[in-house]
Amino acid sequence: MTVRGRRNVVISMSKEPASSMGELDLKEPATAAVLVEGAPGPALESAEMLVGLLTLNNAGTIESIVKAVVEGLRESFGEMSAMIVNCDAGSQDGTPVVIDRVAGVRIPVWMIRNAMNPYTNSSVESGFPERDESVRNLFAAARRLQSKACLILDGHFRSVPPRWIDQLGSPILDDGQDLVVALYQRPRYEGILVSNLLYPLTRALYGKRLQYLSGGAYGLSGKLAVDLLTEQERWGREAKYSLDGWITTSALAGEYRACHAYLGTRDQDMRLGTTDLAVLMVQTVGAVFRSMETHERTWERVTHSTPVPQYGTAEPVPLHGPVQVGRMVNGFKQGLRDLLPLWELILSRETLEQVLTLGTQDFDDFRFPPDLWVQTVYDFALAYHDQTLHREHVLKSLTPLYLGRMASFVLETQDSDTEVVDRTVETLCRRFEQMKGYIIERWRWRDERSLA
Repeated sequence: MTVRGRRNVVISMSKEPASSMGELDLKEPATAAVLVEGAPGPALESAEMLVGLLTLNNAGTIESIVKAVVEGLRESFGEMSAMIVNCDAGSQDGTPVVIDRVAGVRIPVWMIRNAMNPYTNSSVESGFPERDESVRNLFAAARRLQSKACLILDGHFRSVPPRWIDQLGSPILDDGQDLVVALYQRPRYEGILVSNLLYPLTRALYGKRLQYLSGGAYGLSGKLAVDLLTEQERWGREAKYSLDGWITTSALAGEYRACHAYLGTRDQDMRLGTTDLAVLMVQTVGAVFRSMETHERTWERVTHSTPVPQYGTAEPVPLHGPVQVGRMVNGFKQGLRDLLPLWELILSRETLEQVLTLGTQDFDDFRFPPDLWVQTVYDFALAYHDQTLHREHVLKSLTPLYLGRMASFVLETQDSDTEVVDRTVETLCRRFEQMKGYIIERWRWRDERSLA
């Protein structure tokens, strides 16, 4: 790993143990950023590099992560001022104490404890309760310390290679990127929601071929972190329900520079992340639909997509295990029986007629065509925008249709190599882009009708 010659200052060392730096207890989350600004803080007045550790009862695994962070900072950013910021959501197992002990005097640590009850709102995207407040506190710390880069690691990783620090930080510090989205080596059919819905939709809307932010490790420039911090109203709405979706769409709509960093395999404790699929749809898909209202003047002008830089080299995708396609098809057909009255309100007549024909297909021949899937997603976005039904009901009723598309994707690609799978996803993405006029025309017409 290369150490950059243009930096020639040793990592700033605290002369006191990290625990003496002061722990913040932010009483009101609505004003957390303001309180961080005025509260007693860390030993350093500034830190070019921040590494935020978002924790909740991670004492069993956090030691190896802290060691990897310290090693990664020394190897790749040893000439820069750096700090670890532990944003803890109320650990009862001494996690902050472990971080303090391991980091010791080797690197400054700033402890910031969430004010919220950590069990009142679990973020299903990462399985991390009150993750939005933790990230908001981290961004406030980045503003106070005038940081150039702000890396985020969720505490549910069991281990983190030191090289991740370089891979997440270097694109920001060396090449001026604002958002570094991690890519991982994972089984083929892990992440179909991203590959068949979230990624193609955001790509068509905002014109950048950037994967939907997920996975618990990413990097932001100090500028992006501070800009997001200032959007007070949206912290209470978008960020609360889907922090990753909000960061992704805000960066894309704001024309910040975004890229991918390939990190390889990841080892996570996902015990907190087991969530009902319908709830996951509400939060992740809902985040993109909400962004369409916030940024409609931006996405309506986008006519095509362009690649984003990728750092690192992708490794072969591991073989996938058994996939219960039958359950997916049955879930779709159950939805067809139970939710047809809702779908009649949400889907256009043309779309609904084609969806109904899927219910007559045999299992082996079941296919949910790309064009029909694109039109279905766009119809749901329009229904969400029009508030045809309660928005949560709209999003949850998309779940069986997604199961149908998921089953179709598996059946189409299960005997194919990785290149065929990638081409299948790319074809779907292009159809989302090519059919974008379908939603633009109807979105504008309905807005004009509401003003009449």
